[in-house]
Amino acid sequence: MRIGVVSDIHSNLEALSTVIEAMGAVDQLWCLGDIVGYGPEPNECVSVLAGTRHLAVAGNHDRAAIGQMDLEAFNPYAAAAARWTMGRLNVASSEYLSSLPTTLVSGEFTLVHGSPRDPLWEYVLSVDVARRSFDYFGGPFCLVGHTHVPSVFTLEGGRVRAERIVGERELALDQPEARFILNPGSVGQPRDGEPRAAFLVVDTERRSACWQRVAYPIERTQERMRQVGLPERLVERLAHGL
Repeated sequence: MRIGVVSDIHSNLEALSTVIEAMGAVDQLWCLGDIVGYGPEPNECVSVLAGTRHLAVAGNHDRAAIGQMDLEAFNPYAAAAARWTMGRLNVASSEYLSSLPTTLVSGEFTLVHGSPRDPLWEYVLSVDVARRSFDYFGGPFCLVGHTHVPSVFTLEGGRVRAERIVGERELALDQPEARFILNPGSVGQPRDGEPRAAFLVVDTERRSACWQRVAYPIERTQERMRQVGLPERLVERLAHGL
């Protein structure tokens, strides 16, 4: 199987459409949450994703948008965008987001948004957090999002190694003595200083994972955000990948 893995779309239809085109034919699309939030087109992004053969888990912004998470936990910009999203979601989008689980297992892969220990909120950014996370899933692979930073954590011989992925990178998954936590980065709001949309393609036959980046028309998303009155801070950061 050839699987496209995306995360943190954040209502950015331009980025999502560009990523789907760039990844080419896939057997399934796997989404690691935060389909909505921050961006200007929540219903459109839900519709595109729901129209594919896919698996998806909920992110914290998805839960917030349907009133299932307290906005007090969000920074002011995220909270403002969440309130705007709540007012724009149609019935179909709300029902779709409400149906999403926080954890899915597909064969050797566990899918979560944050971490397997805390699927909605914990950020896997450090070796210490990754080390604890390996105890909370079975099988060799866990796919996570939430940080908006492409990365891989490898457990082998009792040691955990961390690597931040810069640009394109292919990783061999046929390593029987190792287990992995893989983060594709963000489609709609990268935060690694690189504004291009990020995604991952997993090939289960070749036993490989390939991180990729693709440029999309950021100015179109920014224009739409300004039109609907989203915070300027959220508009500007797209151009810088921060």
